[in-house]
Amino acid sequence: MSHAPSAVPLSLRPATADDLAELARIEKAVNPAPWTAEQFKAELEKPYSRVLLLTDDETDTQIAGYVVFWLMFDEAQILDIAVDFPFRGLGYGKKMIRQVVTDALRKDIRRVVLDVRKGNAAAIAVYQSMRFAIAQIRKGFYSNGEDAYTMVLDLDLAGMPEEVSDF
Repeated sequence: MSHAPSAVPLSLRPATADDLAELARIEKAVNPAPWTAEQFKAELEKPYSRVLLLTDDETDTQIAGYVVFWLMFDEAQILDIAVDFPFRGLGYGKKMIRQVVTDALRKDIRRVVLDVRKGNAAAIAVYQSMRFAIAQIRKGFYSNGEDAYTMVLDLDLAGMPEEVSDF
């Protein structure tokens, strides 16, 4: 019995080596300069890196999205975040970012940083809706020469974004 993506309950869990092939498949489908399975595997082996998957609660086999981030020193850095096409527009990207923020706050980290393609208007709009601000432009950052925006979310408790504080 197949479910519409919006009807499937999803939860976040840490990725394992068994997930690498599916991660690479989704990455290749959604990213113009995709990571390889080897790159995801390397992240699984770093003590400061986290790879979280958004999977269906029923079988834990259908991956709707994932986020790769580092918790280092005084910041959380999102390296890769993706939502597979059938699950887009349902708030799952925000759900994963909220988890990054939660993990950062648990480690007393008050800043989340990411790079996004300058031409990725949909992602930029999501990040701005969560109060990320463009901090700089990185010229020719991507392998195809496209510029990136470095975006920052400061997690000072006085000005906690609403999307972050309502866990």
